[in-house]
Amino acid sequence: MTSLYTYRGYTIEVRCEHQPAEAADMAAPAPGYVAVVQVRAGHTSSIFFSPVRLADDRGQPFADSLDALSAGRTAGEIIVDDLLSSAGSY
Repeated sequence: MTSLYTYRGYTIEVRCEHQPAEAADMAAPAPGYVAVVQVRAGHTSSIFFSPVRLADDRGQPFADSLDALSAGRTAGEIIVDDLLSSAGSY
């Protein structure tokens, strides 16, 4: 599942990926979802950063895909705010 959001002139792409359980490795995270976030300038294909993979506050995959998308959107907005702040445009 992929969602695109426009925020302060930037496009935030959030992709939700299923993280399957690894039966052979008991130390592997529980199954769930991770968010993959990319930030672009406007509607161009120019990417500012490498994709960022996000898990929950404990480092575990999100139990719900909507939680992963929401966290990804918030993270993308923080990245944009930081970009604008460091550029003096905030």
